Amino acid sequence: MKAAFKNICVVGLGLIGGSIIKKINLLDSATQVYGLDINDKVTKEAHAQGLIKNSENNLKTLPDNSLVVLSVPSLSPESAFEIVKGSIQDKDVIFTDTFSSKSQLINFLEKNEGLKKDFIMSHPIAGSEKSGLSNSISSLFENKLVVLSSMDASPKINRVKVFWEELGSRVIVMDPLEHDEIFSKTSHLPHVIAFALMSYLKKEFGENVFNYSGGSLEGYTRIASSDPTMWKDIVISNKKEILLSLKGFKSSLREITDLIEVSDEDSLLDFLMRIKDSRDDLVEEDK
Repeated sequence: MKAAFKNICVVGLGLIGGSIIKKINLLDSATQVYGLDINDKVTKEAHAQGLIKNSENNLKTLPDNSLVVLSVPSLSPESAFEIVKGSIQDKDVIFTDTFSSKSQLINFLEKNEGLKKDFIMSHPIAGSEKSGLSNSISSLFENKLVVLSSMDASPKINRVKVFWEELGSRVIVMDPLEHDEIFSKTSHLPHVIAFALMSYLKKEFGENVFNYSGGSLEGYTRIASSDPTMWKDIVISNKKEILLSLKGFKSSLREITDLIEVSDEDSLLDFLMRIKDSRDDLVEEDK
């Protein structure tokens, strides 16, 4: 098969970056795969597994017709770019990322006009509460959504779209500011709530938190085991939208709190039934 790019360089070989290089290596294509990581040991391990061509944490020259994927925490676009910048000599290089929020990246690109025209933003809606190269899997992106954004109307977005489709993903295009607003509610808010809930329960029950659960609590709070560094960066980089989402969520909490306080059984049942039916319908439509 003819690949979207002859060469792929992934900067950051954790769960997402590692899953990208594992999947590319399974494809029947002639794509050359390179990888860089802030941890030399991770780069060497990826090479030892036969996942990347380079064994050292540097590249002298990245060949032409390349895609560079910055797969690092959301507050680190500049440091990730610095790792690979010296290897880029050809103009036929496109950049993308895997950040869950785009505001910090937008600020970085606004200061780097030359890079901005070659940068197509990506957000693969895939992941796990586990992290690191050892937990990466080649099937991570299969049938998962990837959201692409661009600061300019660039035809290069089509090549990046094909790249993600090669990994098995469904791809849509969205304005980057709209992206941060939407995912502050559907992704970032649930993670913040899970961390906050675990904090509260740990204070209440100490080491016995899960002794009083039939299993649903473990499932509900699973995402509180996600990479703290990654989520610290997401929360800070998308601070404005997350705070607005928390404000909206608090209003919903107040609504059900008021119903409980006045013991309004009919209204409380109506509230619970309405939400249950809405969720059931939405899940059914999504199948």
